[in-house]
Amino acid sequence: MTGSIAYLVAMLLIGLLIIVMAHRMAKAKGLNPVFWGVMAALFGPLVFPFIWLAKPRNPPTSHG
Repeated sequence: MTGSIAYLVAMLLIGLLIIVMAHRMAKAKGLNPVFWGVMAALFGPLVFPFIWLAKPRNPPTSHG
């Protein structure tokens, strides 16, 4: 029984990590971070290629 609980906790933590990573990646590219966080919650790590391939909404600005 404790092995099942440990597995469940591990899967929840991994899922939460994937959601946070997708949120941060989307925000860094100027995409809607909430949308991509929800997509990560639904589809897991399958959203990462779509975030990488999405065109940035805000072009990077140079401060130099």
